[in-house]
Amino acid sequence: MPNNFDQAAAVARIRAMIDPEKLKVADRIADLNARYIGLSRDQLVQSALAGMVASIATVDIKAVSKPDKRRIVAICGDSGAGKTRTLLEHTNRIQAMQPYVDDDGVEVSPLLNFNAPSPCPPRLLALTGLDALGYPVRRQLQEHQAWALFQQMLKSHRIMFVMIDEAQHAVDTADILATTKIGNAYKNLVQMPDWPVRLILAGVPPLASFLARKQLYNRRTVIRFEKLKGKSARETVETVLKKVIIEHAQLNLDTTLDGDLVTRLTYACDGEFGSVVQMVRGAVEHAIQDGVNAVTIDHFKRVYETYSGCVPAENIFSANDWRGMTPQTAFLRDEDHEWEEAQLEKKKRKTSTKFGVRP
Repeated sequence: MPNNFDQAAAVARIRAMIDPEKLKVADRIADLNARYIGLSRDQLVQSALAGMVASIATVDIKAVSKPDKRRIVAICGDSGAGKTRTLLEHTNRIQAMQPYVDDDGVEVSPLLNFNAPSPCPPRLLALTGLDALGYPVRRQLQEHQAWALFQQMLKSHRIMFVMIDEAQHAVDTADILATTKIGNAYKNLVQMPDWPVRLILAGVPPLASFLARKQLYNRRTVIRFEKLKGKSARETVETVLKKVIIEHAQLNLDTTLDGDLVTRLTYACDGEFGSVVQMVRGAVEHAIQDGVNAVTIDHFKRVYETYSGCVPAENIFSANDWRGMTPQTAFLRDEDHEWEEAQLEKKKRKTSTKFGVRP
């Protein structure tokens, strides 16, 4: 079976099947989702990445083993904080990270970007990096061989920056030995004697705890994406509502909406900025598909029901007692809770173990 698929042709075929009016709506929504909304934290990200580029431009190979906090930049925060979107936006703005054609006419991509799989032992992380480089991975490679080959291929492909998303997968279920190996692997990448690269990491806990280890402490800059809280949260969410609905979508925000929309929206998204933007865009999408010129509370009810899987009585945008609800488990029903209780009784535990947390 051929591997040289033409995705553009496949997309064009599907677009040709869609009604022109519906296609206009789809393109309008796609344009809306492509917009980027920044925060003050973007200045920290921009500065950290600029320092990383400068550290390569002024690299002293003779002193490559000396600690330098500009070699690893990590963004830590919970799911929905907007880490991936922010990094993609800022790395796309940096000329030094963009593909170029060298003097021999060969296209070079100095930035390698891939996701850490789950679970991700040290050997698999190296193999995933090789796969991202397009190298035909030999699964029989031992761990040290895989890392040696990965380092060699980074140099051969002239990779200067390595960005690993979901980086917590390499350490969230690892024991002390595996965690130490990952730490050493990262350190070795940024201080390779003849080709030191720069690492960009993004992930949820326990990535921040992992980066606090001594072997990496003097080699990294960590930026925390905190939850939206207090007065600044209200101001930020109000800005998102106006920017997405009025400025980007060119719609109106129904003035009859109750005054606690901002609070409900923040609570429904657990204070995560990226989730807030996504939910507002979801409400706008419903309004566009309805063919109306204003976003109403009904649109927020519908998008929350879609995202959470809740029953109508437990919709945060309509319930009176919404403050006591848990959006993350809104899709669970009585039979699900009964099953959990039965499992707890069976294991004779008083509390349940959260998914992804080792008992």
